[in-house]
Amino acid sequence: MTGNVIVLNGTSSAGKTTLAKSIQALAPEPYHLIAFDQFRDGLADRYRGINSPVDTPGAAGLNVVAAPHEGAMRAYIKLGSQGIAMVRGMHQAIVSFAQTGQHVVVDHFINHRDTAHDLCETLADLHPTLVRVTCDPSELLRRERLRPGRFPGTAETQRDIMSSCLDYDLTVDSTSHSAHELAHQVLSFLMQRKPTIESNE
Repeated sequence: MTGNVIVLNGTSSAGKTTLAKSIQALAPEPYHLIAFDQFRDGLADRYRGINSPVDTPGAAGLNVVAAPHEGAMRAYIKLGSQGIAMVRGMHQAIVSFAQTGQHVVVDHFINHRDTAHDLCETLADLHPTLVRVTCDPSELLRRERLRPGRFPGTAETQRDIMSSCLDYDLTVDSTSHSAHELAHQVLSFLMQRKPTIESNE
């Protein structure tokens, strides 16, 4: 029997990691956490670019491009060919874990239509629960200001593409709800959805 797969997607500072850990703590069965950041950190240093020019390893991997926007510096995460290959490998890893019967919660960062398509295609047989994690722009800005190495306002530039690149099963809002409350909401939705999934298999 394959494990459940919960995919959390949302902007930076939306609360995905905290929610994923709360799901692990609240779920009656163990969930293994697979995070985008784990795979990003596994890239060779030269493929983790910061304002890397075109045709360099940094641009081919995961390139953080800082640029002025409306009077403030904001960062955009751009994936090159190696970055997209990394995300595809991550999706294969999710399948491998689930096929061994382990439940998986995924702390993801999908802001690219190619990787969104690959996620849906690769995980189709697992019937993943896709959860959009949102937060009010003013609260996102407050959180960004508290986190070192973040450009305030960056999350706002990610919201539209991340909201539209996937057809989500559930949306949760971390603006005024605790991670524990949102974890309960996600797990309750999963339990309601699971009999329908099983009847279709």
